[in-house]
Amino acid sequence: MEVAKVSMLNDLNTFSNNYSIRVKIVSISKKMMNNNKNEIYRLDMIFMDEMETMIQASCLHKMLGKFKEFLQLDECLLITKPSLATNKSSAKYTKRNDKISLYFYTSVEKCFDWSGPKYRFNFVNLKDVVKNKFEVNTVIDWIGYVDVCFNLEDTSKKDGSKGKRLNLRLEDIEGQKCPLTLWDGFAIDMFAYMNDKKREKYVVILCHFGMVNLYKGKRGVANGFELSRLFIDTDIKEISSFRKSVEDEFLNNPDFMLIGFLGTISTTKKVLVVGTITAICTNKLWYYNGCNHCKSGVEERFVTKENPDGLSDVYHEKLLVCTNDKCEGVDIYSIPRFKIPIRVQDSSGIVSLTLFDFEAYKILQKTAKELVSIQDQVENYGISMATNDDEILSALCTKFNLNQV
Repeated sequence: MEVAKVSMLNDLNTFSNNYSIRVKIVSISKKMMNNNKNEIYRLDMIFMDEMETMIQASCLHKMLGKFKEFLQLDECLLITKPSLATNKSSAKYTKRNDKISLYFYTSVEKCFDWSGPKYRFNFVNLKDVVKNKFEVNTVIDWIGYVDVCFNLEDTSKKDGSKGKRLNLRLEDIEGQKCPLTLWDGFAIDMFAYMNDKKREKYVVILCHFGMVNLYKGKRGVANGFELSRLFIDTDIKEISSFRKSVEDEFLNNPDFMLIGFLGTISTTKKVLVVGTITAICTNKLWYYNGCNHCKSGVEERFVTKENPDGLSDVYHEKLLVCTNDKCEGVDIYSIPRFKIPIRVQDSSGIVSLTLFDFEAYKILQKTAKELVSIQDQVENYGISMATNDDEILSALCTKFNLNQV
């Protein structure tokens, strides 16, 4: 019997099936039957060869009995006589338009001499994501530490089923912040980890085969619904290296400054301050109405518009407008955002600082919108008349037998 030669994924073509490939399963997902959610219709996978080339792959339910024991995440396999099929997946996880299909004449065995990498990530710059340099739904790898984690939310899907959503904010080692949305099982696992008292202080999260996301008009990152793979504080070199960089950013920050010397700063810059919050200034408002697209404030303005009915040239309409001239948002509406004035003290002095939205949320674990809602529920009555006239107050105390000072 002729032994099929081992080919690299880049060399595959449709001329022949008489070859073998040595690959590692770097992602796997189950597609269930439409009429029976307990039965697998197809396994979708991503294969990687020893040259770090990737290709999508699949195995239909009729072939699962033959191959299922081999098709496990991170398993290395020697596959002989696979077939190339058209890749009709809505999400393209590799650059190829075809995929590997395991069919009747295919044989699979475990590979014990794998010489390729454990993983191969191609991280994008988060700044490029928020600056719209990637199309929405582009498949990407991303990494960052969790700056803010909000509450787990219930969602309704297009097919009427229920799901889960978790909004977070991600930050990279360059300080770029980016919205992150996780869905369903990814959201549930992440929220449970964030509430685990034994977790790391700085939670590093990495997504293999994630997506560029558009949520409430903002570009960010998310997991894909199929073949994404999430690593949360996993012991792999990419996360360990990133964590060390984050810790070094705090511990070796060259711009550390004592509060007593803050007045010597002559240009706009970021500095690191270590101090104790000694007071919250209650004589100032603790929140502001912010733009739903950026963090700037909003205000009501009269805007001149063309009259669509043609009866007059223009008309005036009062609208909410963002005060940031560079904001590109449309359909502006206001969201309460934290702006908490605090006093911070160290061994050299005390200073007034402002705790803004996301940093305040880390401490309070509630958004400004939630606290404003709670405040509105407190009993509150209007005053139609007030007096500090001693004679009137004395007469009222006598009339109603009040023993008040």
